Amino acid sequence: MFRQILEKVSNELSGRRALDYVAEISAFHRIQASPGYRAAAHHALDAFKAARLEAEILSYPADLKTSYWSCKMFQEWDVEEAELFLVDEKGRRRRLCSFAEDAISLIQRSAPTPPEGVETELVVVDRADEPDSYRGVDVRGKVVLITGDLYRARELAVERFGAVGLITDNIREVTPIRTRMDIPDALQYTSFWWTGRPGEKKCFGFVLSPKQGESLRKQAASSGAKGRSKAPKSLRVFARVKSKLYDGHIENVSAVIPGETREEVLVVAHLCHPRPSANDNASGSGLVLEVARTLQALVSSGSLPRPRRGIRFLLVPEMTGTYAYLATREKDRADLVAAVNLDMVGENQELCKGPLQVERPPQAIPSYTADLLARIMGDVAREGKNLAGTSSYPMFKYAVTAFSGGSDHYILSDPSVGVPCPMLIQWPDLFYHTNEDTIDKVDPEMLRRVGLATAVYTYFVAAAGYPEALWLASEMAAAFPTELHAAISAPLSELIGDLREHQGDGLDGRSAPEALAAGLAKLDRKLTFLLDRKLADVGSLKRLLDPKEEAAFDGILAEIQEELVSTVTQEQCRLRWVLRGLSSALRECATLPPPTRQRTAADRKAARIVPRRVHPGPASLRGHIERLPEKRQAEWRAYQRVHQRAAQLLPVRALYWIDGRRTLLDVADLLEQEAGLRDTDLLLRYFELLSELKLVRLGGATTKGKARRPRPARR
Repeated sequence: MFRQILEKVSNELSGRRALDYVAEISAFHRIQASPGYRAAAHHALDAFKAARLEAEILSYPADLKTSYWSCKMFQEWDVEEAELFLVDEKGRRRRLCSFAEDAISLIQRSAPTPPEGVETELVVVDRADEPDSYRGVDVRGKVVLITGDLYRARELAVERFGAVGLITDNIREVTPIRTRMDIPDALQYTSFWWTGRPGEKKCFGFVLSPKQGESLRKQAASSGAKGRSKAPKSLRVFARVKSKLYDGHIENVSAVIPGETREEVLVVAHLCHPRPSANDNASGSGLVLEVARTLQALVSSGSLPRPRRGIRFLLVPEMTGTYAYLATREKDRADLVAAVNLDMVGENQELCKGPLQVERPPQAIPSYTADLLARIMGDVAREGKNLAGTSSYPMFKYAVTAFSGGSDHYILSDPSVGVPCPMLIQWPDLFYHTNEDTIDKVDPEMLRRVGLATAVYTYFVAAAGYPEALWLASEMAAAFPTELHAAISAPLSELIGDLREHQGDGLDGRSAPEALAAGLAKLDRKLTFLLDRKLADVGSLKRLLDPKEEAAFDGILAEIQEELVSTVTQEQCRLRWVLRGLSSALRECATLPPPTRQRTAADRKAARIVPRRVHPGPASLRGHIERLPEKRQAEWRAYQRVHQRAAQLLPVRALYWIDGRRTLLDVADLLEQEAGLRDTDLLLRYFELLSELKLVRLGGATTKGKARRPRPARR
């Protein structure tokens, strides 16, 4: 169905040209709301116009007063110079880092020092995000070399105990490819985020490599500077930062290939991040420019017909720009039928280590988009052939993965926004968010592969009508049995293993027959959930049809839905005969009814609460949570540490399932199927926090409310 599109795109799109765009963008210091970002935005604007696209800069206030939905804006920042020196006993200075030499050596959004700079003592505080670490340590008026969370360390060291600046040598560890000493000379991209809250005290900060940090710690230990308020031979540093924070502006770059209707397909990438940040995300932005040039050339030449829907290309400051774009176009949001997000798409896999991923939208939003993009990527990946040429296969690593978030697609794909958006990303990356993310790590062939998939996906959706919807519905139904097997294979194997191991004495306080009945009930719930989501996904294809096409499609859709239901029924039957045959002792357990689900006190409380959105889009807590009393903030931080995995996975996904009718218990049940994790107590605490911040309203379970469009599928 898309082979002709792929062939034509293949003849036009160039990985080498995309690499040139990436190299040009990576030369700019692209901090959100800064002159460097603005220069990069205008450079991208010129590239769009050179490719003969309609393009413009969209400008928004960068200040402490403006909000877009729950996203609070921030001030513009500019830096001219910044240097950090180690000062010896004779007053001689040895430079540790310089912004001019390496932009990532400065903590971004650092406040200025006095014009003459600051010379003061250096103090080492490990676990600087814990108050107890400051006992017996005098940091007032000094610079602190820290470990621990920067945000909390600044609150303690600077605001509470009077330090004037911070130094960090942190490297975020990325499983399984990166520990701190895998890149010992790298500098971690680090930033302050000022909110303007009462009592906020700004400061400057610098970033050193792990090797530099360890060297300073050894010197500090030998001089007595570590953990003592008065050292006979203290380490001293000299810092000078010439920067400013002020009310300014932040920009999106928008370009469009017009279609025949008002509807649009969106291709988005974030343009921001410090110099060089080549793969993250000059690669996504540069590839957007090449995809736009390619499709414009093919459409303007008549090689591809003008599509039914327009194709919009949007380069944004990550998250912030997407919130701003959507919030200022409330009436136009319904015209966005689908999107794709390009984030870190150019990695040389041998150097950077991670595979390419097609990341699905969250399961709360019905969508065909990930199935389509995965199908296209499968064809793009057919590069290698066996000796006889009878089989083809990928010559690179890639996978189709569940929703994770962390980029602009998590805003677009929120059901309250309603723009299903898969993401193309390479993860993990050895050089992620460091100064070693340089242009030599970018592979033009990988850019070409991702560009082909992006361009074909985008044009296919833009041009799609009845034949395309029918073909894709068939493809989705054909792939469903494999998806079911992949989803339940591991829990089925685990259940069989547990039953065999505990056959004599039961499992979790149950007899073997009771445990089997409970296990089957759990698997049935998973299968029912997957069926419900796939039915909704296939039904979402109607978004591509006009009313006349919908009427013809409905009859076919009913047959496909019947096939999907039959597939799940067959899988349920297979589960039962597999488990019945496990051993002679278990043959009668299928006759036991499914056990009643045990509800906790948190579950019973959640059943009485119906949350409702105040704003569309995910709840951005920055600038909101800081308004709470310090004790309340500390309680939430401590709770997150104890429930770390659940706190990472559940809050955003929970918001996606909120529709004005579901209770928090309904949401907990849905999350258990989507994320494989249940923590109703965390959900209660999270939504109570959002309620305190006036980001949601909590009503009773009997209260009637209207769901925001588009409505998620039925439970």
